[in-house]
Amino acid sequence: MKAKRITVFGLICLLAAGLLFGHVQDVYAGSATVSVSASASSVTTGSTVTVTVGISADEPVGYGVAISYDASILEYQGGGDNGGGGTVTILNEGDGSSSSFSRTLTFKAVGNGSTTVSTSAFAGGLFGYNTGDMAVTYGSASITVSAPQQSTEGNGGGSGNGNGGGEGNGNTSAPPSGSGDNLLKSLEISPGTLSPAFQSSVTSYTVQLPEDTKSIVVSAVPNDSKAKVTVSHNNDLEPGANKTYIVVTAENGTQRTYVLNINCGEVPDEDEEGDISSVQINGTAYTFATEEQLAEAESPEGFEAGEEEYEGKKITVYTSPNRLLQIVYLMDGEGNGQWFVYKKDQKSFLPYKEYQAAANRYIILEPEEGVAIPTGYTAVELEIQGQKVTAYAKNEQTEIVLIYAMKPDGEPAFYLYDSIEDTFMRYIEPEDTVQELVTTEEATEAPVVTENEKLQNFRILLYILCGLSLILAGMLAGVIVYFKKTVNQAEAGSDFVDYDIPKEELLSGNDENRSGQTEEDN
Repeated sequence: MKAKRITVFGLICLLAAGLLFGHVQDVYAGSATVSVSASASSVTTGSTVTVTVGISADEPVGYGVAISYDASILEYQGGGDNGGGGTVTILNEGDGSSSSFSRTLTFKAVGNGSTTVSTSAFAGGLFGYNTGDMAVTYGSASITVSAPQQSTEGNGGGSGNGNGGGEGNGNTSAPPSGSGDNLLKSLEISPGTLSPAFQSSVTSYTVQLPEDTKSIVVSAVPNDSKAKVTVSHNNDLEPGANKTYIVVTAENGTQRTYVLNINCGEVPDEDEEGDISSVQINGTAYTFATEEQLAEAESPEGFEAGEEEYEGKKITVYTSPNRLLQIVYLMDGEGNGQWFVYKKDQKSFLPYKEYQAAANRYIILEPEEGVAIPTGYTAVELEIQGQKVTAYAKNEQTEIVLIYAMKPDGEPAFYLYDSIEDTFMRYIEPEDTVQELVTTEEATEAPVVTENEKLQNFRILLYILCGLSLILAGMLAGVIVYFKKTVNQAEAGSDFVDYDIPKEELLSGNDENRSGQTEEDN
């Protein structure tokens, strides 16, 4: 009976200890919250909105968080570690002591509608320095974008300061739609006279000026007050032939270029100077577009017209907003025009290829000499928006590839292109994992134990000691209860067995016999 009770009690203690150890991680698992707050819940097209992602945990953490949004409504500007095309990611391995972080992302409103900026786990999500995996609550925020109120005020054109006119002074941008009127209503210069006289449909004019003329004032008024006018190369005139460009950008973004051929002093005739020989590109002969052909061509948005010298003669080139790229418009033998990237140093030409997303534009480039292709990627040919481009695939998988490109106002870099979703995302090459080689003697040395590992080991040891203490205490309590009960039974004369003396014999004697027997025994 005694052994049976002790065994049962011991099993109960062991079961309790097992439950304790089985739920140690659940009891001590960390928790965290990822919050999202926008600087404004309602904005207008063209304005900027910031989104703050806050991370708060009950222990030191590192994090990987993905922020999703509608790329047709918001355009990512910066603040994250990687982003664009609908997803921004932020990463931080933490410092082992910080339990809260905050990152602010900047977006530009580019389309009308509502979008939810939501968060989710990325690259493992959040991890605690003490407990590892964490229970995380991810938040979100809604942003509504609407068209701005159209301004009724405008500063018009015609101030004659060389910057053109017709640009409204409203504080908000018009939506990317509207009138396509990109004609000039009037064009005047000082000094000089236009030849022929100005007509809105004529885009090329000649101006004769003294040889020492350094600049002219251009007064250009658009036909549509909502169109934008820019003037370039009117303040850097040199003796000889010069070109001044007047670009009219309509409300819907279409452009028309007016060219002023300014001769400062005597200029040799075309026949004396000689024509530029045709340009051979991939076996096809091209010639540089004339001014009339350029006027009808639509240059990529944001590119500024200018001049460069090619084979001793000036040609018209268009420079990107970041000043890193020049393009020219060339005509084939059948009169078809095409834009080409002009590499001035090499005097070479490559087809201009642009990827247009709902919110961003990317110019697809060939990697320059010295640009390393990421390890494991090989060149493949891919068709994007009807254009054959060079991409870089890993293990011949072409669903997600690398493309070398740049935004018109950004720097060249590799981008991840998802051919299924048709999206671009900036690529960040992972750092190589370097494994240090150790000698046999170093390998036999005691491993280095971190402070976190020491804390975990101490907790485990403490749990074991607590469990053993509970088991021993239970066993001791069982023994004490058993012997106490036995003594009480003996004193009451019930269920007491003394050696081989029958119970009836013990109970049949009177008190005197029992006391005498007791004295004898003593």
